[in-house]
Amino acid sequence: MVKHNNVIPNVHLRKHWQRNVRVWLNQAGRKKTRLQARRAKAAANSPRPLDRLRPTVRCQTIRYSHRPRLGKGFTLAEIKAVGLGAQFAKTIGITVDHRRKNRSQEAFDLNKTRLTNYLSKLVLYPTNEKKYVTKAKGGILNDTPKVILLLSRNNKPLPPHPSSTPLPPSSKESDQLALSNSKASENHPPIAPSDRNGTTKETQANAKKKLNRPQKRIDLVPI
Repeated sequence: MVKHNNVIPNVHLRKHWQRNVRVWLNQAGRKKTRLQARRAKAAANSPRPLDRLRPTVRCQTIRYSHRPRLGKGFTLAEIKAVGLGAQFAKTIGITVDHRRKNRSQEAFDLNKTRLTNYLSKLVLYPTNEKKYVTKAKGGILNDTPKVILLLSRNNKPLPPHPSSTPLPPSSKESDQLALSNSKASENHPPIAPSDRNGTTKETQANAKKKLNRPQKRIDLVPI
């Protein structure tokens, strides 16, 4: 029986809970669709990269200042140190942040090196092939050969870079290699050749001799 001055129970349990439940049964299909969309976007923007170049900065407060991360954009001083203009840098995939300031020389040099490395690998395709393209205001010409430009436009394999070919070992390296091989041969003597089952020729010969030996007759033992 109900006691005290409480609310009269009026539990409403007959709710249409199916309307409030959302399932994700097409999760694998959505994953495949996103992958195909990323690949289609990369193919459409080719040979451009998908992401733009961003600087390395430090996280805020003393607690997280040891951890580096990607910033919003390069400062005007960093872009000017490389010889670029702010408007031109935006057109070649470099982010610009006019609000950020350089607080230390180390961070300035690090981002400057990041920009110079990016410019050394940058390939610019001119709108008009008769006019040359510069990478900076200072007149840094596009140092990409015309053969590579034509091959990359026609989606043909590029020739290997001269720095990628392996160099022959020097005399000092060859002497060290010979010394290490001699030490390895001393520590690990050569093993006799074996067949697929792992038995050597000597063990096979011993097994044949044991089979050819006359065996003792057990049925003539006296009782």
